[in-house]
Amino acid sequence: MKNILIPTDFSANAWKATVYAFSLFQNELCNFYFLNACKPEFYTPDINGASLAQAKSENKVLMNKLLKEVAIINKNQNHRFKSIIIESWLNDAVVEIQNEIIFDLIVMGTKGETEADDRIFGTNSMNVIETVDHMPVLLIPENCVYVPEVKKELVLATRFDKSFSDYEINFLIDMAKKFKACIRILYIQDTENLSEEQLNTKEELHDYFKDVSHSFHTLTNIEVTKGIHSFIQSRNSDVLVLNHKKRGFFQNLFSKSLLKELGKKPQIPMLFMPSDL
Repeated sequence: MKNILIPTDFSANAWKATVYAFSLFQNELCNFYFLNACKPEFYTPDINGASLAQAKSENKVLMNKLLKEVAIINKNQNHRFKSIIIESWLNDAVVEIQNEIIFDLIVMGTKGETEADDRIFGTNSMNVIETVDHMPVLLIPENCVYVPEVKKELVLATRFDKSFSDYEINFLIDMAKKFKACIRILYIQDTENLSEEQLNTKEELHDYFKDVSHSFHTLTNIEVTKGIHSFIQSRNSDVLVLNHKKRGFFQNLFSKSLLKELGKKPQIPMLFMPSDL
């Protein structure tokens, strides 16, 4: 049985990510854990600490309401629902609970109710991606809807500069099957020729994906970020996968200037693979 973690601030975007996760795992036995983090720094308690206590009480009411709504829309007998409320920042809360529960995936919306409109992704999403090293994170844009029974395309952006673990490969194959997707392996060429190590990694990927529809693509003379987005937009791809999840990579890849250039927020889910699996 899979354990899926869904952080929630009870916003519309968090709800959309929830519905997306239900559809994606509709044919699997799953425990869905809804996590709400009460940030103590956001509240100015009185002498008795009433402000934070009130916030926690209100969030508990909202969580119970969420579970009731989930029970109404999801009658899938394969799915079970659990809730967690932690007094902490979201990224710290995720780190805390992953020591107790082994999660297969984090699914979260990309913007909460209080996030600025000019952010490409919300602060919570960015912090989780930057902090959590042991779990894949799937970000769901606010306007994204899972459409079943439609063949999709999953783009794996890689530099071929690290070997893929069995976990990563099996996880990607599993996700490709869930999305009913072909895998397009994209390399943005930054040198004249691939090194021997890069060539070996490319050959490994070809062998790993021998039973999955896949192809290799190379773009030249283009900045990495623009190349990735140009490729996705030109092909109407459905999911972007990044296998380098290290500190600073997220901000560098999705800069505010790129958002301005594209003129709109990303419209496809993005899957960030752990850096140390």
